[in-house]
Amino acid sequence: MLRRSHKKSRGGCLQCKRRHVKCDEGRPVCLLCTMSGRDCSFVSQAPAENLSTLGNTSSHERSISPRDNHSHLGVDLPDVTPPTTAPPSHPEPPERQSINNYHQDPTLDDAVNLSHMELLIHMILDKGMFPPGGVTDYASTISLGLNIGLKSPYLLHQLLAFSARHLAFLHPDRSASYLHQAVTLQTRAVSLFNAAWTEVDQANCVAVLLFSSILGHHLLADTLAKRGGGLQAFMTHYMQCLEMHRGIYTVAKTAWPLLMESELEPILSWSAGFTSRLPRGNHCRRIRELVDGAEGLGEEGREACRRAIQYLQVGFDAMLGGEEEEEQGYRYEMIFSWTMLAPPEFTGLLAAKRPEALVLLGYYALLLHYGRSMWQVGDAGAYILGIIVEYLGPEWNHWLEYPRQRVADDLEPNTRISH
Repeated sequence: MLRRSHKKSRGGCLQCKRRHVKCDEGRPVCLLCTMSGRDCSFVSQAPAENLSTLGNTSSHERSISPRDNHSHLGVDLPDVTPPTTAPPSHPEPPERQSINNYHQDPTLDDAVNLSHMELLIHMILDKGMFPPGGVTDYASTISLGLNIGLKSPYLLHQLLAFSARHLAFLHPDRSASYLHQAVTLQTRAVSLFNAAWTEVDQANCVAVLLFSSILGHHLLADTLAKRGGGLQAFMTHYMQCLEMHRGIYTVAKTAWPLLMESELEPILSWSAGFTSRLPRGNHCRRIRELVDGAEGLGEEGREACRRAIQYLQVGFDAMLGGEEEEEQGYRYEMIFSWTMLAPPEFTGLLAAKRPEALVLLGYYALLLHYGRSMWQVGDAGAYILGIIVEYLGPEWNHWLEYPRQRVADDLEPNTRISH
């Protein structure tokens, strides 16, 4: 089968090339290196046009310089290739253009049309668009987002983009139209954000965190919709998603004092209380044994895996904890938080396709499988676990036995993950 052609980033920085992720080629520091706090260097440091504007370092305690604190969240949207197999349960968007190749659609500057109104009304009325969590008053939270979006248009565009993404899932017969709207609005949102970027301060910290969080949910939904091409194709997109979520974590951590004085304080306190829990269950016992006995991981890599396992176990505790967890909104929280909380050292092991890290990702796939009723997830857990099993081969079946068996118990006999 002929592969669809795509434009490669040939002028990317050395760090992105080593990590095999797409670089936006922004200078003097590319966006992914800024998000993840890495030193950035190019073969040639000649000036190049950059979509982002890095603010000057400020010593004022109420403002945060992105250059010094690595809190810039500009992003180059990943290319998305249409599936080569049967479509997944939640549709995947068509191929995007890089932000660097973005040409503004003049219709986006027209007055709001009926299509935008449809997206707005859907967002206001359908509580299923966002995952259940620490939001106890959906109407008030959406009202807050819309009011802030009027002052920060990048947030408003991203809200409408996510609404279109949800409608594409709800209406498969019209998914192509909604997916086109989602991609167009999200591309515009990112362009507006990069153009407006200066620094995180008291005035914009809520808008920046809301924008980056919703964009993160959107990109995770797109990533989990990927089908075809095996583990390599999935990991290319998942690593890009991990980088984005790492940027969200950096923004939240750096701007935490400002955010705790904002309207988001109740939600952030709720989330912090959940992610700081100690694990209780024993669902990850076998993967802990694998990591503890693994050779060649090094103590830093071993500790990173242990932290990732700890967060996973908290996720299993919440997912399988019964009605109390459901009522408090904790059940699905780690599905979205784990990608953000996993340590950078663990991300490096995943990029290198270290078998122990892939087995750990297989346990995360089980967590996804338990959350398969969510529109952003669908059958992604079973699919990801299947491609991991296929890639690692039979010699790793012992370490993947627990997630494989749990998924197999929920699937029809003819769709079970093969041994």
